[in-house]
Amino acid sequence: MKFTKKNLLISFIFVSAIMLYQWFKHQTFQWIELSNSLFLAALPLLIIGLFGLVLSKGTFDFFHYSMKRIARLRKRKQDSDEIEDNHSQDALSKSVGKSYQSVLTIGIILLALSILSLWDYLL
Repeated sequence: MKFTKKNLLISFIFVSAIMLYQWFKHQTFQWIELSNSLFLAALPLLIIGLFGLVLSKGTFDFFHYSMKRIARLRKRKQDSDEIEDNHSQDALSKSVGKSYQSVLTIGIILLALSILSLWDYLL
């Protein structure tokens, strides 16, 4: 995770948009509403970012390899030794890349702000 200026700027834009929405809806700022809204904005970002993190760590590489091998067995109806020699083993984790990191970072920033606003509400 990289806390770059771009990620901080996008997080600031999210927080500003949420605060404007809260102002237009309630005509006031409430900590609990701000916490709920920030959490709901952070949730899809965290889901997408964590899914990308899991894929990039190689969790599903063996499953991906197995499914490709079964598909080739059914398609060609050859012996498994011949198929193993004929195909390249490209891993699923190599195709994901690192684009999930910025989404995950923005989601973590919004979640941290949500927790801070909830903590301020409870105090």
